[in-house]
Amino acid sequence: MDTLIAKSILSEIKKAKKILLALHVSPDPDGASSVLALDLVLKKMGKKTKLISYSQIPFEISGLPGIEKIKMADFAKENLADFDLFISLDSAQSRMVTRSPWPEKFPPKFKIINIDHHVSGQKFGDINLVEVISSTAEVLYDLFQAWRVKIDKEVAYLLFWGIFADTGCFQYPSTSPKTLRIAADLLEKGGSLNDCVLLDFRSYNFKTLKYWGRILANMQMDESGLFIWSKITRAENEELGVNPTEIMSAATLFAPIVFGTKFGIILHEEGENLIRGSLRSRAEDFDVSKIATEFGGGGHQRAAGFSLALPMAEAEKKVLEVARKLVVK
Repeated sequence: MDTLIAKSILSEIKKAKKILLALHVSPDPDGASSVLALDLVLKKMGKKTKLISYSQIPFEISGLPGIEKIKMADFAKENLADFDLFISLDSAQSRMVTRSPWPEKFPPKFKIINIDHHVSGQKFGDINLVEVISSTAEVLYDLFQAWRVKIDKEVAYLLFWGIFADTGCFQYPSTSPKTLRIAADLLEKGGSLNDCVLLDFRSYNFKTLKYWGRILANMQMDESGLFIWSKITRAENEELGVNPTEIMSAATLFAPIVFGTKFGIILHEEGENLIRGSLRSRAEDFDVSKIATEFGGGGHQRAAGFSLALPMAEAEKKVLEVARKLVVK
């Protein structure tokens, strides 16, 4: 943790009267729990806050304590003159905050703080704290330690959930010895391993299971034998009636598990000419974020994503071309 950056962030927070916090597009447990944990700390500092999400809240994070505080709104359409400070959490690029065009100008004295953990992160804030570690929740833990903020039961519960989820129950390579020590400390302070296991791994609605079945039915092996892919068309999505955010859990479960492959891709036709891609790697020597960045997306070596404004057939062709080119390098 860069202590000078930590002090700079705290200084901006102390000067601000009202702070805007936003979940990234297609929110996940790490991003949501980090926003909610930081909000609790800011409230104890006497700050007024507003929490927004561009996307609807998916089922997988609907049980997070305090989730009802987050309102559907678009950052790019907010009256930013109402705020002194915007803190972006868990967003590798500004396009992860909003699908609308990024504002060309901001009000005088309005500041942006970017707190993130993605290796592909673009430092779009006035102050950037980007640590390539397990999760944004772990970055916040270190930040709170630098600020000498006492982590109470509610904050510990949220931070543990974020770390647990973004490490896939501590199974991803980003899980370091330090990550496990932090997780243990958060468990002692109020985190719940039982709740995380139950809600992250054992609580799925019936439509989700039907969706997963279709993912498996549509799965194909590339002729190279080095990767698999699957897709869900808009018609199938409407038939199944699932929340489009379900692609994330499907990708994690099925994209990286085929023996002999290096990675997997899932393409989801979210709307007309809007394809969302999710990639997961099973091989330490293949970085799926390289595929994602070819399409303006990003993420980690083992997990990444992107969006394409194309029909499914065109998107599939382009993605497979890039994947085949990169997998043989």
